[in-house]
Amino acid sequence: MWEDNDNKIMSILDGVEMKEKKQFPINCPICGEKQGHLYFHKYADNESIGGVWTWCSACKHCAHARYRLPEWWKNLEVIDFHKLASCPDYLEKNKVNIDAWINKLM
Repeated sequence: MWEDNDNKIMSILDGVEMKEKKQFPINCPICGEKQGHLYFHKYADNESIGGVWTWCSACKHCAHARYRLPEWWKNLEVIDFHKLASCPDYLEKNKVNIDAWINKLM
């Protein structure tokens, strides 16, 4: 079961907008395990607002919010918008592809 923890788990975002080089997965700010993940999703091509998910596969803390996406972000094509939900179950199943995509974009 996922535990929503906006304040701490959202620190996974620190430095991402500035494209400070991080290698995902990163160390979780809650449990310290290298299982911290991040995904953005742009809902419409002409908008800068979308969704953000941060989560840890190890301790199961997560957060989801509306977010002004970084200019460099492009959606990962294998992610089905209709399967996205506030808890990251679907994203967890795709974490290897998501981490590789973010590492490529950054």
